[in-house]
Amino acid sequence: MYTHQTRNELIEKSNSNIREITLVPGKLLPAVKSRPANSWAPHIILAVCLLIFAIKALTSMVQESATWDETHYFGIGKYLLQTGKWDVEGSIIHPPLPYYLSSIPLLFFPTDKALWKHEPFYRAEPNIIGGQTLLSSPENRGDHLLTLSRLMIVFVAMLLGCFVYLWAYKLYGSSGAISAIILYAFCPNILANARLITPDIVITAFSFITLYFFWKLLKNGRVMDAAFGGISLGLALLSKHTGLLMLPVCIALALVYLWKYRSLPLRNCLIFGALGFVVLLLGYRFDLEPYFAGIALQQYKAHAGHWSFLLGECSLHGWWYYLLVAFVLKTPIAGMLFLVSAFFIYLWNIRKNGGFEELFLLVPAAVIFGFFSIYSEARGLRYILPVYPFLFVFAAGATRTLLSKKFLTAVYGVLIAWYIGASLYIHPHYLAYFNELAGGPDNGYRYLVDSNLDWGQDLKGLGRYMREHGISKICLSYFGTDRPERYGIAYEWLPSEVLRNPSPGVQTVTLHDWVAISATNLQGVYFENKDIYAMLRAKQPVAKIGYSIFIYNLKN
Repeated sequence: MYTHQTRNELIEKSNSNIREITLVPGKLLPAVKSRPANSWAPHIILAVCLLIFAIKALTSMVQESATWDETHYFGIGKYLLQTGKWDVEGSIIHPPLPYYLSSIPLLFFPTDKALWKHEPFYRAEPNIIGGQTLLSSPENRGDHLLTLSRLMIVFVAMLLGCFVYLWAYKLYGSSGAISAIILYAFCPNILANARLITPDIVITAFSFITLYFFWKLLKNGRVMDAAFGGISLGLALLSKHTGLLMLPVCIALALVYLWKYRSLPLRNCLIFGALGFVVLLLGYRFDLEPYFAGIALQQYKAHAGHWSFLLGECSLHGWWYYLLVAFVLKTPIAGMLFLVSAFFIYLWNIRKNGGFEELFLLVPAAVIFGFFSIYSEARGLRYILPVYPFLFVFAAGATRTLLSKKFLTAVYGVLIAWYIGASLYIHPHYLAYFNELAGGPDNGYRYLVDSNLDWGQDLKGLGRYMREHGISKICLSYFGTDRPERYGIAYEWLPSEVLRNPSPGVQTVTLHDWVAISATNLQGVYFENKDIYAMLRAKQPVAKIGYSIFIYNLKN
């Protein structure tokens, strides 16, 4: 047994230069590790990366109009928070957590309750008119409320960044954590969705955090990890209906753990699942009818099909390889090289350590990617956004090997610089990011449109262009749900899906002088006649607003 004097001496030493000490009755096993002089450097880099992330998100969001989905999500969370009723337009399309979060700032401003229709029949329909009215209200002058609502999602994204860093730190040390947070903070696809009041970054965050704590739960068997993990699971279920994917993923990982170690912290796993269910109940105020109604709605929409565009073709039921192509064309090449390097290093080292830890990164990424590849409703990279944090941490596993030799260190530096450069180049138009394989964002419309490129975000830019070039009126075909009038855009209506026709008696307009057309409409995706604008596709635009709205001058 160790003596009282020995214990005091060890405590005194631990306060000076011993980082960790293990005491075993009858045996003294000090794990002596001197604290590195630069132990705070990685955490400082984390703070700097998150600060840059926030600045990039803020300075880009204020330059963009409301995207297609934002219009009918805007403000609905305030009604749900204040009433606890799911009897208005759009209330069951998604679970309520993203609505709640984005609407917190609106609780401090007056809004018109008449914006939402109070009939259950409308629950499955998007509340476009109400959202447009709220966007045009005096309280939202200068998009003040929209910006505050978007900032709530930015905070969620920053929280996710902390957990990406933390998981990589525990697996691969400080160098791996630094790589992971750089990959995260400068990812154009994360930045694109972190500034929008949509569910995508919210489900991405809480899915990742759930698996992090589940990994810790199985690894350490602590009740605290079960509690935090269960809360995160409940928040994932409240973020998007596809949060249900976390259940089979956790079960599969638990079975693998049981097979490998012949034991399982069953009590803590039960706490994990029970807390997740309780949080889900609390989010719906103990009435899960709207939750199951929303699942039924999503299943109906998936079976009905949805028009999508890929590589110059349109399809109602999509392609199984759609998201694979989107991932390859919209992920920075440097990031994919990191990922490929990490995969080969993982295969090389799998004999030594079994690769069990990485399964908590690879299994959820594979399940999410596989599910949405066969889900016909998936028509944008944002559907598989949750795979990115897992892949960032996995890719960070290549860091130690890349820094092991001078030549590889140079390669690492080039990849990091290339990755950061791609992010800085596309600012502030993150939705429109395409890598060099696609020929950059200028050529993105040839491969993918809709939320991959053109989601109605560039009306502000169009208004600025018209003022700068003295264009008083323009022929407009807009793919989006915001109102051009909010940005001083006078237009003659061209066939569009939602855009209001200011002259309803005139159903067709002869193209003349200045024409502006969204890339999605240019490709004819949602029109019965897919070649309605084929004549314009053959012409060279004089300008592109944010890569999503094409400007033509037909006088020349």
